[in-house]
Amino acid sequence: MHNGKHPATGRVRFQRTLSPEYRHLGVAVPEFARAFEPGQFVMLRSGRSLDPLLGRAFSIYRISEGAEPVLEILYKVMGKGTNYLAQLESGEPVEVLGPLGNGFAVPADERTTVLVAGGIGVPPIAALAARLSAHGSRSLHVFLGGKTSADILCAKEFEATGAALSLTTEDGSLGSIGKITDLVEPFLRSGPSYPIGVYVCGPPGLLLAVAWMTEGFDIPCQVSVEASMACGFGACMGCAVQSRSTDTVATYKLVCQDGPVFDSRTLIWKRS
Repeated sequence: MHNGKHPATGRVRFQRTLSPEYRHLGVAVPEFARAFEPGQFVMLRSGRSLDPLLGRAFSIYRISEGAEPVLEILYKVMGKGTNYLAQLESGEPVEVLGPLGNGFAVPADERTTVLVAGGIGVPPIAALAARLSAHGSRSLHVFLGGKTSADILCAKEFEATGAALSLTTEDGSLGSIGKITDLVEPFLRSGPSYPIGVYVCGPPGLLLAVAWMTEGFDIPCQVSVEASMACGFGACMGCAVQSRSTDTVATYKLVCQDGPVFDSRTLIWKRS
């Protein structure tokens, strides 16, 4: 069984277009572990070319059941690496390293679970919703936001979990007009059942807003941090984030090793 510490070679099973910018990629990897923790990621590199030489990190969306594991990711085409990925066709080789990192840790006795995602931050949150819907009874609330309706991913999958789903878009093309935090804050203020936890993934501004909000309400919050990763296992030191320390010396954690999921109160949040 592939242990995630060494690259494995997979083959593209499918490449689907979700919108002009978003893609759904499936890679069949016979040696890949079927089990993963929501929030963990993989490093992918096209076997078509050595340029770009370094891999790219992608959150695991799900692993399909079947004769062989099919790793599924959702991604946004926005740079050289993802443009290469978008050109891959069925049967082409892909180098896969993973699962890597630490995922979300949800207490078994939690009564209200709040999941928040923006744009391409959806995959780990979707994986967590699917996991929670299959284990135990809890009140599950999902808040999805994006600039337009094209940025809202996996709405049907979230509905299938039985979660209460709230949507916002900045242009009002789907759901409420505004930002997703416009709905999260009133919900937390409304007095949901405790114990409660908030789990979020998305752009830095969303993470900061939810981290500050939950700290104000004294509610535990876990954030999945996006960072540029060159290696995925702590060798390059390129994904350091500043964390809180008990003394005056700055402390840093690596997103790839210590995260990508962190307790929001362990990180230092700076308003831009």
